[in-house]
This record gives sequence, structure tokens and C-alpha cells, in this order.
Amino acid sequence: MSGFSTIQKQHVESLYAQKVIRVGVDSHPVEPFHCEVCGTTVAQPVFLLPGTAYRIVRCTECGLGTLYPPPTLSEISAFYPSPYYGSGGKKFSGLVEAVVRMVGARHSRFLVRQIPPQGRVLDVGCGRGVTLKTLADAGLEAHGLEVNRDAIKGLDSRIQAKIAPSLVEANYDAEYFDAIIIWHVLEHVSEPRKTLAEACRILRPGGVLVVAVPNASSWQAKITGPAWFHLDPPRHLFHFPLPALKQLLTSVGFQCQRAHHFSLRQNPFGWIQSILNFIPWLPRNGLY
Repeated sequence: MSGFSTIQKQHVESLYAQKVIRVGVDSHPVEPFHCEVCGTTVAQPVFLLPGTAYRIVRCTECGLGTLYPPPTLSEISAFYPSPYYGSGGKKFSGLVEAVVRMVGARHSRFLVRQIPPQGRVLDVGCGRGVTLKTLADAGLEAHGLEVNRDAIKGLDSRIQAKIAPSLVEANYDAEYFDAIIIWHVLEHVSEPRKTLAEACRILRPGGVLVVAVPNASSWQAKITGPAWFHLDPPRHLFHFPLPALKQLLTSVGFQCQRAHHFSLRQNPFGWIQSILNFIPWLPRNGLY
């Protein structure tokens, strides 16, 4: 028995607190392996997750980082205990929650400008619906998709929510949406290629897809290495360098119009938490 199944579910949170260790340069390639982006069958170990069978490996062609071996769906489900989703419509505490909501509102106003008036928009992995509430306030038809009912407690009544294991299994009609948002979700799904292909199918011609992922080719990732906040093992199954993400989007039918490299919601916090992760006696990603 391998991977997360060797760890009792009640000890899930202890796994998040463990440090990530960089693998030596003389480590052997892993097999079998299949890259979600380019199909390459060779990957090199980069990081180890102590106390588990998991490693983070990097495709030797496109640079995609992957949690290896791939966890099963039941193991993935165990990565998300109820406290992960927060309670009472809140996920963080005090000042952090206030900042998240303030910056989230700014982010939502940006999204409104990308979508036609009264357009139909889907937020994949909508969570508490903070973004969708702002979109509904702007007169848009707001739809949300989540895998866990705990995640949508307290959702605004104007948001049409659906619970499904994946975007493919949600069974939306073809060319149904004017815009789709996949915001810091793609790195969590087990089949990002199928997810993006399905997004292309249910998006109307000329529609807008907005995707955000942690940038595995960023200076923050390169400098902080195993302490990088956005590694977030074992929940982040994939780590996308920007060129690999563009390659994947193009291969399923999208045209990349623009790319942004800074997020007020993610970058400053990411630097602070990554630096704190170097301190041995502090829990990994303790601010989160």
C-alpha cells in the first residue's frame, strides 16, 4: 500500500506541517510516469515528503511538477478535512480574513470587466462564493461548482451551485457559459487536461477562460525551493511553469491572450509564509 493510504485520516493535518526535503542531484528518474502536459514518460525527483511515499517530480521536457505516485480519488478526498473549508462563511481569522475579502473584491471587479453584461459565468471550485457574490451584484448569472458540500455553506442564494466530483462529471451543456473561472483550482485536480478540455467544450465561441495557478517558474519558487508556500503538499497535485500551462491550454483549443505574473492576493503572503517555512520550529504554512 503506497502514498497517503498509509496514513490514518485523523492525522491528515500533521502531514501539512512536515517539511519538504530537496532530493539530491544524483537521484534516479521515476517510472512509470506520464506527463499531463506533454506526454513525456521521464521525470526527475525534486522534493521528498518525509513520512509518506510521495515525491514531487519534474517532467524532463516541459518542467511540469507532479505529486508522485498519483494519489487515488479517495486519498485526495482525505487531503481536505472539514476545517480546510472554514466555518460560518469564513476560512481565515481576524486580519487575514479581512485582507482576503478586500483583495478578493478587487479581483472580482477585474473579472466583471472581462464578461459581457448579464453574461453567464461559472466559477470552478467556487468555495464560499466570495467572487461569485460580486459577480452576481454586477448583474451576471453566477454558477458555482464544488466537489464538497461543506465548501459552499452560506453561499449566496443567487448563486446556482452544483456538487460534482469534477467539471467533466458536472455535465453542463455545450457552449453554455460566457466565461469560466478556474482560480487556484487546476493544481488541485487529478486530470487538468480533461478539466481544461471540458471547459473549452462548455464555453461559447469567443468566451473567456480565466485561469490562475501558482507559478512554478517564478523567482519566489526558485529562491525558496522546498519552503515555497505554494508547494502545499499533498493538496497541490501539479506545479505549472508558465510555458507548460500555456502549452496545455493551447493543446486543448484555447488561445492565450495575456498572462499576469503578480497577484496582490497571493504574492506578498507567499513570500512571508515561504520565509517562515525556513524556521524549523514553526509549522509549515502555519499562517494559512
